Amino acid sequence: AIHRHTQLVRTFKDGCCIEQEKKELLDLKFLNLVSLDLRTILLGEDMKEWVLGHSSLTYLRLSGYKLNAVFWSTLLGFRRLKGLRVQFLDLRKDADGFWQLCTHLERLEIIRPAPLPQGNLLSMEFPSIKELRFDLTDWDHVRILEFMQRCPNLTSFEFVGGEECARFASPFSDLVTARTWPHLHSVSIVWNDIAEDSILRIIGGMQRINAAFDICYSPNFFGSNAMELLRPHFSNIRALHLRPAFCTTSQIAQEILSSCPLLERLAAPPIEASVIAEGNPWVCTRLQELKLMFVYDNSTLSRLQPLVFDRLARLVQLEEWSPTDRQIYPSDRMLDLTLENGLGKLSTLRSLRSIDFHYASQVMEQQEIDWIFEHWTDLESVRGNLSTLGDAINDLLSKQLREHGIRYRVGCDPE
Repeated sequence: AIHRHTQLVRTFKDGCCIEQEKKELLDLKFLNLVSLDLRTILLGEDMKEWVLGHSSLTYLRLSGYKLNAVFWSTLLGFRRLKGLRVQFLDLRKDADGFWQLCTHLERLEIIRPAPLPQGNLLSMEFPSIKELRFDLTDWDHVRILEFMQRCPNLTSFEFVGGEECARFASPFSDLVTARTWPHLHSVSIVWNDIAEDSILRIIGGMQRINAAFDICYSPNFFGSNAMELLRPHFSNIRALHLRPAFCTTSQIAQEILSSCPLLERLAAPPIEASVIAEGNPWVCTRLQELKLMFVYDNSTLSRLQPLVFDRLARLVQLEEWSPTDRQIYPSDRMLDLTLENGLGKLSTLRSLRSIDFHYASQVMEQQEIDWIFEHWTDLESVRGNLSTLGDAINDLLSKQLREHGIRYRVGCDPE
């Protein structure tokens, strides 16, 4: 069917892992393609030529080592191309063509490249780049900062780089404080050893935080001081990812849920259900993604869980839900997704596409699965142990999920 309707295809993603699939792909040309995602690293000359035949692209994702100057110069003629993600890249011979292309991009992601030389990087400017993501192992923080200073209109930045993040955070916070990027509103630095002072200066230096604030921090470093700086932005914040730390209290998560009306994505450490009971109602009714574990005192589950379900039931736009966390709690202290304990209250979550409880095994039976089929009709993915009542019932229930077209896996099992 796809051969007969190639003009209708706007987005295409392909792994090209099988040679036959690759040959079939090369026979296709999508006249109106705007987004292309190729995951294979075996990007031969025939595949390069095929990619370059789609000048309508606005976003391109590639994985491959051997992309030469001719390839980059041809892409430079793709005037609609605004976003590029490259992975496993080797440009030791052709860096200049790549950087020249980047001067026209608005979104750039560089993921785990081979050693990447600067070329003429330091003589170029990148005023169009607004969104920048690095996942690097071989670049030092000085080179990253030199490049970033040539992106004056940066609005969103994400950096995953191992120990280099710790060395990067302090000079980066100095540049943020100096208003190097006056439009910056989204920051993600993923590493465990970032000093509190750097966190505070990054938050304080950002004139507005209305898209996301995501920073990985060490225990005892994110707490009341950082929250004090975030509070003025609560009315605008759309995404927060507060990574687990023992100092991060339940009160922080509750305050965010009850103070951020535009919030669309939240990941936070576990929250005690008693704090929800004592706190203000949630105002974050636009939430689409929630990663938050609810924890109970052993004697309060039956009393507090219905209240938690009442709060969750108002999140009618929720699409991805993970009521779990890497921190391990006894099973009777975690959310119980059974009809007996209030699951029926969540029939309002009709947009739910994914649920992940792989650190919080459930005790579901047939009636819960039947209820899911009836009320969560958009559900596409379930992860976690469905029932601790035995392997037989878990296998039976998981088989039914798969028969209904729902992807299922337990814990870290592959999909």
